[in-house]
Amino acid sequence: MMRVKNNISEYSENEIIQKRSLREVNRWMLDLNEISQECNNVEFEILKKKNLSDAFFKIVEDNKVLHQLLLEYRNVLDNYIECIDLECDLFFYTEHKKNRNLYIEHLNNYKKLKNSMV
Repeated sequence: MMRVKNNISEYSENEIIQKRSLREVNRWMLDLNEISQECNNVEFEILKKKNLSDAFFKIVEDNKVLHQLLLEYRNVLDNYIECIDLECDLFFYTEHKKNRNLYIEHLNNYKKLKNSMV
């Protein structure tokens, strides 16, 4: 019989961190989907006038690559097994930090491009 955990105190620290990380990755992926939608609505004449075509297509490609990377990472988090040693914990911490930094860098690059289109 599977025990349902209703109280937060029934979760281990690692389970809480894993759930928080998963929520964060899901939020990032929603943001990337929004960027993708916005890019689909861009008028190419504006890009041509401002010489932004190359930068725009790089953002579109980076968005796809980052989305795929986060999808793979989310799958790892979904199938997370509690770590039994510091090395395992450190791997998840480092991986999450790396992905967060990639996401933030991409988001900043997108915002710069978006501001230059105005």
